[in-house]
Parts: sequence; structure tokens; C-alpha cells
Amino acid sequence: MRILLYSDYPALLEALQEESKRYSGIELFQANSDTEILTLPDFQFLLLAPLAETTEVGATPCTTNQLNTWQQKISHLVELCSLRQAQLTLISSDLVFSKQQIAVNEQDIPENTTPLAKSLLQLEETVAAMPQSIILRTPPTLSASPKGGLAQVLANCKKQQAPQTISYRGLQPLDDLARILLSIILQLDAGAKTFGLFHYAGSEPLSQSELFVTLKRSLNLETNLNKETADQQLTLSTQHLLETFGIHPRAWREKLPALLEQLNEAN
Repeated sequence: MRILLYSDYPALLEALQEESKRYSGIELFQANSDTEILTLPDFQFLLLAPLAETTEVGATPCTTNQLNTWQQKISHLVELCSLRQAQLTLISSDLVFSKQQIAVNEQDIPENTTPLAKSLLQLEETVAAMPQSIILRTPPTLSASPKGGLAQVLANCKKQQAPQTISYRGLQPLDDLARILLSIILQLDAGAKTFGLFHYAGSEPLSQSELFVTLKRSLNLETNLNKETADQQLTLSTQHLLETFGIHPRAWREKLPALLEQLNEAN
């Protein structure tokens, strides 16, 4: 089974490689966004992550200019996958929803009118036109990359900087995202005929203030923040993914100690 990650997100490739060790017969490749489509290696499954590391919690947000490259490529990618009879999975984001949309599922129409949200929806619509496609919307990710978003959030905590007023529908450790992606691909490879739009958001919404408090307690730092709780209705339902592929959500807090240890070792 040949899987190609087409994205500028090396941390996700590492997570996929680590997860793939649990299975046999998986070949993983990565192509950067500047790779010409006609020069892409052979693949049976294409993972497209246009937002790359900008999906990480605390990372600099993606701009519409960064997505323009993918807008120009997406139709050709869909055509290429159709010609090769390959399956395409687009990793999208809960950013397509507005803050006013509280508890959402796959049936809810995104109402975010920002340029970034509109650009993401355009990518989703093009991919959705391909019968054998999966669109997976997720919340911000967590990685142990020294240059990643979590490392930046951790640095801000140590500097006693104030958190932003942000609420997350959940958090997504990269190894958990890799688990989900390979689980879906393996089931499709085994003959599953289910395609379409799916959500995954772990098991707990939270605010950035709550994340800061959790990090400071993990590091035994002084906690002088008023713990602002996230709107517990600000959720992204994962029921469709569970019922279709049998994939259960995991708590991001379980992975946090290991991520912090890896970041400490990297520094």
C-alpha cells in the first residue's frame, strides 16, 4: 500500500511513519507543496494537508495566499487521482465554522465568512466532487516539533504571558491524527465503500486559558491565571466517524506528558 502525503508538514509525516510501524505493507512518501503534480510518485492513497503546521495550536494562522497554491492544484489532483483510481483524503479544519455555531456536525452548513474559511470550503467542494474522497475536519493539532505551535505556547507560559481569548472545539495530538488517517485508509484498502465528510475533535473542548493552566501545572510553574472555561457546547461531533469506521475519540490530555517530555529533550 503506497500512501503519499502531499504537504509541507514533516511532523505529520513522522507521526504517520511511527503509526505505520504497527502494520505491515505500508509505504509512506512525502512531497512538498512546490512539487509539480506530474512528477509525483505512484500512490494508491493521497493525503492532502494544505494547512500544514499552521493547524497547530498556537501557530501563526494560515493566510489565503498560502492556500492559493492549493486552489490552483486541487482540480488537477482530483483528475490525477481519478486517472490512477487512487483515493484522496483532504485534511481540513473546524475553522470553516463561525464562533456562533456552537455544537456542529457534518450536516451543519459552515457560516464562517472569513477569506480563509471560504478558501477551505472551496477546496472541500472540489474534493467532494470526486466519488472516492474523504474530507476530515479537525481542531488544532499538537506536536512535539521544536518549531511547532505547542512549543510556542509553552514558551509563552514560561514567560508568564497572558493567553488569548480563544476557545477550541478540541485538540488533536498528531499521533492521534495519524491513527485516524491510517485506520480509515486501511479500511478503505480492505474494501470499505464509505466516503464523504467526517469530523474528529478528540473528547474535550477547552479555552486557551485552560490550556495554559494545564501546561503550567504540568511544569510545576506558578499558576496566576483566572481559569476561563470554554463553552462546553462549542463542540465538533465525531459520532459519524465512530459509527462509520468504529474510531473512538481519545483525550488529548493523555498524550500531553509525552509531548512535553519530547519537547524538553529536543531543547
